Amino acid sequence: MTLLYQIQRLLERTYADIGINLEHCLIGPVRCADLTKLAGPEAEKLSADGKTFLRLIGDRLYLAIFFSDPIIAELEKNDPRQSLNERNIAPLITFVEEIAHGVQAALLFTEGEREIGSESFIRNLECQAKVDVYLVLSKFAYLLCGSPLPKRVRRWLQRQVFDESHRQFDNENLRERYRVTQEVAWNFISRLQRLPLTRRQAELRRFRALSWPDKAEMIPASNKC
Repeated sequence: MTLLYQIQRLLERTYADIGINLEHCLIGPVRCADLTKLAGPEAEKLSADGKTFLRLIGDRLYLAIFFSDPIIAELEKNDPRQSLNERNIAPLITFVEEIAHGVQAALLFTEGEREIGSESFIRNLECQAKVDVYLVLSKFAYLLCGSPLPKRVRRWLQRQVFDESHRQFDNENLRERYRVTQEVAWNFISRLQRLPLTRRQAELRRFRALSWPDKAEMIPASNKC
């Protein structure tokens, strides 16, 4: 079983099947460059290591996912199913994040969402991806370290996933988008971890089904820059 398929199935078991094999949506660097240009100036400012492209034609959603060669090479050489460490954690976060984008976009489309280019839709995907990345990484850590996770491992994962990378953007909208979605995601994770294990999946599904405005109202972020 490939790492991509394993992560996709983990997310689908948490939420619902999407009816798509995301391995069939992978593209190479030439196609990625073409789609980045079509996506506009903001897309060119985003990380070149991994990208998810969405396109609506008629009433069909088209998905494309790109991972750079260094990301794939590091994960193949340093399999996170065997060890999580300082070398493979950043590539793994990128890898899981784009898979989460694909899964969540497909679920939203199935549920009737069509405003895939709106800021609200994009923020919803980014917020949910942060939640999913942290939970997937925690799952890998549980398999490697056992449960409960040592505090130092939980803190390390938190630092890796919920970082200050949003500050790198000189574009104010991008900076605010990634700051606020990250804060809402972490506040939700903190709330989720206080619930009994038996209630967590239902709460995850309830949160996932919310629109971005409803997520932000339920779990508000701070107003700091």
